[in-house]
Amino acid sequence: MQSKSKILLIEDNAEMRENLTEILELAEYDVKSAEDGLIGIQYARQFRPDIILCDIMMPNLDGFGVLKIIQQDESLKHLPFIFLTAKSEKEDFRKGMNLGAEDYLVKPFEDSDLLQIVENKLKKYKELDASRSSKQILNTLSIKEFEKHPKIANLIQESQTKSYGKKTRLWNDSDRVNHIYFIQSGIIKEALETIGGKELVLELYQSSGFVGMHYLFQNNHNGYAEVIEPVVIKMISKKTLEDIILKDNLLMSFQQFTFSLTKEFTFRLAINSYGNVREKIAYHIVELSKQFNPPIINIGREDLASYCGVAKETLIRTLTEFKDEKLIHLDSDGIKILQLEKLRSIYH
Repeated sequence: MQSKSKILLIEDNAEMRENLTEILELAEYDVKSAEDGLIGIQYARQFRPDIILCDIMMPNLDGFGVLKIIQQDESLKHLPFIFLTAKSEKEDFRKGMNLGAEDYLVKPFEDSDLLQIVENKLKKYKELDASRSSKQILNTLSIKEFEKHPKIANLIQESQTKSYGKKTRLWNDSDRVNHIYFIQSGIIKEALETIGGKELVLELYQSSGFVGMHYLFQNNHNGYAEVIEPVVIKMISKKTLEDIILKDNLLMSFQQFTFSLTKEFTFRLAINSYGNVREKIAYHIVELSKQFNPPIINIGREDLASYCGVAKETLIRTLTEFKDEKLIHLDSDGIKILQLEKLRSIYH
């Protein structure tokens, strides 16, 4: 059963207060009434109404004082606040609206006018709250959090698990996009073949997360994806994932993700185009370290050089310099950052 909307009525005139309470309760609202502003503030904090109806001229604390206090309370300031007043001077209307009142009802008013304005304001604010909540969810939903969405988590769980060895290609250039992959372990690179057959690594994926999300709502792949270290992945239906995004209002969040990818790729392009060797390598190993747990980068020098946009020999020489400067530690396990901020300062 749907719960009743809650109304707080603050009115010092006992007869008026009783009449309005009866009218609102007959309309199936849950009503709490207060005889002055101070009591009204207490009830607002205890009762948590959906809307406040408040007289202006009252003892102890008038309607303007009530509204000021409500506006300073983070948990209450979003509530629609309607003044009930016998005064219709322009300065009172202006003062109330400047303080944040939603509307006025000037006494005497018809019962139907009261019910209509209450219904309209409640409907408006419920829609705003729904929109606000939706935007908050969408704005905070990162691509990592996609997997926590109940339907997506279930889709990942139910999807087919496959294992692939080194050098296996998940897709080739111009292949049709039928699946999005969820990597559970291993390392995958996404790359392009450039002039003279040289490889440009666009992205590196290392356990847990989606691979190829930017191909949603597209038909064909651009470039190829190849296994660097043996992987275990889930093969997720592209069509099913697209349907969930569309039906569960996740499209805005997906668009934000693709925007962040574009922004990140643009910065990488700028670093690779205009940065010196140290800047390029420092930037890429800092970014890569975020993907590894523990944060030790264990990627072959050939692939890492291609990702950084430098020759393999240049990469090795620069990493050795970083090691001598005690910025990183190098061993057979990989690259471990020792002084993150100093490494960042190279390209910032």
